[in-house]
Amino acid sequence: MTFFEPFYQALGAIGYTEPVHPPLTHFPIALVTAALIFGVLGRLFKGANLATSARHCLILAWVFFFPTVLLGFMDWQHFYHGAYLVPIVVKIGLASFLFVLLTAALVLVLRGRGDSGTVLALYLLGFFTVVGLGYFGGRLVYEGAPVSKSAPAAVQAGQKLFESHCRACHAGGGNAIMPAQPLKGSDELASFEKFLAFIRDPRLDNGAKGPMPEFPPSALPDQEARELYEYLIQEFGVPGAAPGQRT
Repeated sequence: MTFFEPFYQALGAIGYTEPVHPPLTHFPIALVTAALIFGVLGRLFKGANLATSARHCLILAWVFFFPTVLLGFMDWQHFYHGAYLVPIVVKIGLASFLFVLLTAALVLVLRGRGDSGTVLALYLLGFFTVVGLGYFGGRLVYEGAPVSKSAPAAVQAGQKLFESHCRACHAGGGNAIMPAQPLKGSDELASFEKFLAFIRDPRLDNGAKGPMPEFPPSALPDQEARELYEYLIQEFGVPGAAPGQRT
């Protein structure tokens, strides 16, 4: 259990099981973009009010940077167990670079150089940086294709459960925490009974407790576990069988 687990449990109690970082990312992304737009317009039309608007957006982007990063760190620990996936590593690097850009621009603004070409260049670099952050954030969220609308209702429901509970670590049937033990082809998918026993008390091959969290009936009732299993065998198959077929 992570330090932030009570926070996510409280959200789950009111029905919110999604990551908390993505909604807040819109604020710094929009504010950096607005700072660039107002900065360019202020430079073109020599508008003091436009330049002032750009500075206000910069200040707010700098302020919102901190809670956005905090929630991102919390989601990383909760949903990804701190795994250094490539998109996450890139996002950490880009976020660090963005902080340097915003801080440098803010220092220049506070020194009365808010209308300089250097600040405008920092706005532009900041814009490309948030575009990169958005792209790699999307890589984490939208990997994988949805099942067909003609698929059984249980499979469609199972995909939603997979997206909310499993995709962070098992996107594409892999295993972000332990790459040598992917979900696809796992013996735990051989039968629903074996799968259910495993998610209730996940254990490594040697019997030790692994990094995967438990899913008790209070978090994932048997019926939902069945739907999740139906999706998994539809998507990844079971050992020794084609996808969607049971042994």
